[in-house]
Amino acid sequence: MIKVVVFDFDGVLVDSNEAWADIFNKAASSAGVKKNFTYDDIKPHYGKPYVEVFKSAHPRFRQDSGVMEAMYSNFIRLATQDDFSNSFRTIGGMKSMLGELRKRYKLAVGSGNSRRLLDKFLKKLGLMRYFDMVVGGDDVKKGKPNPDMLVKIIRHFGIQPHEGVYVGDSEADILCAKSASMKSVAVLTGALDREQAEGLGPDCILEDATKLREAIECMS
Repeated sequence: MIKVVVFDFDGVLVDSNEAWADIFNKAASSAGVKKNFTYDDIKPHYGKPYVEVFKSAHPRFRQDSGVMEAMYSNFIRLATQDDFSNSFRTIGGMKSMLGELRKRYKLAVGSGNSRRLLDKFLKKLGLMRYFDMVVGGDDVKKGKPNPDMLVKIIRHFGIQPHEGVYVGDSEADILCAKSASMKSVAVLTGALDREQAEGLGPDCILEDATKLREAIECMS
């Protein structure tokens, strides 16, 4: 029986991935990497810690520590600006669905974003009140696809891994759930298309997370 439902943030609860791609380009340019990164260039790496995304996207971030430091500093500066998340949009029907789920399950967020940013975004979008626990990328030693984040949540609630389900939109999310021995749901509102999602073998694939209640009932 499912007792805890854990959500990734970007591409699952909110439509925000294009905004992240935009500041990625601005930060890279300021760091001296003059490549025009498209959303498609970056999205295969979504879900990983920021530094791992940078390293995966361009060799200069792997080879030059000065460039990496500048990229990280620029990226965090842009992400913490008050107007950055103005373009974030909660997936339609999400709040209603979360309200229904809270009646039956404990809810948590497990995201690669820093905890400071995650708390800020959730509060700004009026989502914080739905969740019993929030875990950011800097709350654990190793980020996704390592299972540390989900293991922390499992232990907090005192459940068995099979009593939890993780809802994500990226390869790193689904691999993280599998590594933690949790159920996994892939949604198609973020980094994955249906073919990619099917290739990862999650327990369920949904067009968006608002259809989650029925899927969880089938898992239980």
